[in-house]
Amino acid sequence: MGLVRKTTQGFTLIELMIIIVILGVMLSLVIPRLGELGEANLKRSARHLTGMIRFLRDESQAKKAVYRLRFDVQGGRYWAEVMAQTSDQTVEFLRVHSVIGTEGSLSGQTTLRDVHVASHPDDPFIQFTPDGWVEPALIHLRDGDSRDFTLIVNPLMGTTELRDGYIEEQ
Repeated sequence: MGLVRKTTQGFTLIELMIIIVILGVMLSLVIPRLGELGEANLKRSARHLTGMIRFLRDESQAKKAVYRLRFDVQGGRYWAEVMAQTSDQTVEFLRVHSVIGTEGSLSGQTTLRDVHVASHPDDPFIQFTPDGWVEPALIHLRDGDSRDFTLIVNPLMGTTELRDGYIEEQ
């Protein structure tokens, strides 16, 4: 009497269905988090811009000099400049070379839509004076999901506020 041994190879249909359900549940938990990466890049960019604005306000007061935060809207870059006397009758803005004041760029797929400063609407920069004044400005950002955000620069304290949407000048 020989015993016939029955061996099975592979998975049953029920086992495969259970695996597919488990993978589906895992993906449904992970995919919504992927959208947060664009928002994280946007918030990182806003924090860096805020830090640069605070630094330039403080530096302007400490060194009694006029500073600018200049923007390259198409390139998504920005940098600090300081007013310096280059000759007896020539004054111009020169790039600041320091650890914090170096050229910055936006994170990930975050882009600059535009920068609105009422006193010079066609020239994207924010000026900082030695008395602590910061030009009021609206910095419009767009994240990787094409959502618009506005970084509002308050003139008295040099603070910023990030708001959802494209906010027009008031």
